[in-house]
Amino acid sequence: MTLQVIGAGLGRTGTQSLGVALEILGYRTHSMVKVLTDPTQDPGVWLRAKEQPSAHQDEWETVYGNYDAAVGWPTATFYKKLMDKYPDAKVILTLRDANEWFDLMLNTIFTQVNFQLPINSPHHLNHAVAMLKDVVLDGQAPNPLDVEADRAKFIRMYNDHIEEVKQYVPADKMLVMELNEGWDRLCAFLKKPVPDMPYPSLNYADDFGTKFYSILEELNDNLKKLDDQV
Repeated sequence: MTLQVIGAGLGRTGTQSLGVALEILGYRTHSMVKVLTDPTQDPGVWLRAKEQPSAHQDEWETVYGNYDAAVGWPTATFYKKLMDKYPDAKVILTLRDANEWFDLMLNTIFTQVNFQLPINSPHHLNHAVAMLKDVVLDGQAPNPLDVEADRAKFIRMYNDHIEEVKQYVPADKMLVMELNEGWDRLCAFLKKPVPDMPYPSLNYADDFGTKFYSILEELNDNLKKLDDQV
C-alpha cells in the first residue's frame, strides 16, 4: 500500500471530518489518533525527520506503509518530504477561518501540548505526546497566562503555512477545500463516486482531557492484542 492522498491542512481545519470522508471513499486513513493508539507506530520517525530533514526517507513506510491516505498532524508538518517519497500522491489543503482555527486550537491541540499525562501512562503514549509537542507548529504554544497576546502570532503562522502549501504544491495535484464544502469537489478530485450520505461533520469542541481516556483505553486494548501475539 502506498500513500495516494496527503493532507497538508493543519489540525482543526476539518481534517478529522476529511479523514472519515476518505474512509467512506475506501481509503485507509492515517491520523494523529492512529499514532496515539497504535503501539506499532514509532513516533521517533517524525522526530528524526524533523531533526535530520535530509535523512530518514526510508523510514516513512514503517508508519505509512499500511495506509493510502493521511490527514492532520503529524502528516501536515512533513507534507513536502511525503510528496518526495510518494510523488504520485494528491494533496488536499483544508481551510477554515483563522480566528476560529485559533479558538479551536486553544481547546484541543494546545491543550494536548500542555496536558500532563498520568504517571502510569504507557510508554508509547508518552512518546507519542512528546513527538506531538515537538512537531506541531514547531513545538510552539501560546502563553497559557495570556493567550490573546499570542493570537496574531499563531494566525500569522497559520496563514503562512497555507501560502507555503499553495506555492509549493503543483495546482493540478492539489485540492484547496473549505470547511463544510461537502462531497462534490473532493470526489471529482479523487475520481470517486459521490456517496449517498451526508459529508461527515465531527464535533471539534471536545477537549483533549475528554478524549484522553478513550485514547488510553484503545491503546491498552491494542497493547494487549500485541502481547497476545507474542
